[in-house]
Amino acid sequence: NLVYEAGCCGFTAARYFLNLGWNVLVVNPADVKTGDKERYQKTDALDSKNLSNQLKAGVLKGVFVPTEEHDQFTTLARHRTQVTKKLRQAKSHIKSMLLFHGIKVPDDFDNSNWSTDFIAWLENLKFSSPCGDMALQGKIRMYRFIKSEYLEIANQMRAHCRKNQKKDYNLLRSIPGIGGYLASVILAECGDLRRFNTEGQFSSYIGLVPGI
Repeated sequence: NLVYEAGCCGFTAARYFLNLGWNVLVVNPADVKTGDKERYQKTDALDSKNLSNQLKAGVLKGVFVPTEEHDQFTTLARHRTQVTKKLRQAKSHIKSMLLFHGIKVPDDFDNSNWSTDFIAWLENLKFSSPCGDMALQGKIRMYRFIKSEYLEIANQMRAHCRKNQKKDYNLLRSIPGIGGYLASVILAECGDLRRFNTEGQFSSYIGLVPGI
């Protein structure tokens, strides 16, 4: 038997030993009981001994180990989340530059949805010196690149679900308020929803706590 805590190395080791026929348990570090010695004298040796003792006692409960394909689909979904943050940063950098140099954005464009007309207005904006123009144009190029990646990843995720998880993808899309991209994110983060026997299990998996 083999046990280790889920962390930055993912499930590669678990899948390797499962393929060899081992019994493998991957546990949530927060679920592992620790005593004072483990808390105040934390070492790899003590952690390993504590995990071994709890595995022998049968008190550990493992987390779900996804397939390699699903793990990589989840990675794509989380890459989209990272790109979304970078897109917000790119917008913020442009607006901060305009604010710093006393340039007011027209009321028609002053919202979170950046239209084609607003981008055209930015590209035609002229500063009093070439350096200002070069700085703004550089930020616009960065914004355009990140926006294209943002849109492309969403298309890739939808295409993957239409090809590999068509039935569940269409079922999720039939729910009011859930579109193609959101359906693909749910499938990427949760996998096969049929493995949850109750609503409580699903709520626990996604982190919903009654009363909060």
